[in-house]
Amino acid sequence: MTEAEDITIELISFGHSFGVPQNIDLLYSVRHFPTTNVENYQQYDGRHKRIQNELLNLVEYEDIIKMITEQLSIFIHNQKKNSIKLAVGCEQGQHRSVAVIERLAELLKVTYNVEVNHRDLQRTRYDKKKQKERTQNRDKKYTNYDENN
Repeated sequence: MTEAEDITIELISFGHSFGVPQNIDLLYSVRHFPTTNVENYQQYDGRHKRIQNELLNLVEYEDIIKMITEQLSIFIHNQKKNSIKLAVGCEQGQHRSVAVIERLAELLKVTYNVEVNHRDLQRTRYDKKKQKERTQNRDKKYTNYDENN
């Protein structure tokens, strides 16, 4: 069996709006979870303590973090891999998924080698504008499909 200290876990946060990362071993979504109520939250991301305190104390987040760590432990035991990619996504990859990945990193780094990659955290306004256009075009396509059938 692979020793825990020999296992590297890459934790990836991402925004579903920008596509799901490829070659992932374990994939989770928190985009249906509650968002933060922190005033002016757009100026922060999920690494900020105010955002983390707001989100990670909610039952939904506590439950998914517990579930992920349990499933990861089973995966490590069954797969016997020394490199694992685990991804968590929300809509934009800015707050919810980032906060969850940060908490997982904090918990897992005690036992494993952990690498953190917040894939969509540095997206520009231009990227977000293009994503919004793609979403509107997609929605228009589905609306037209529903009307024609």
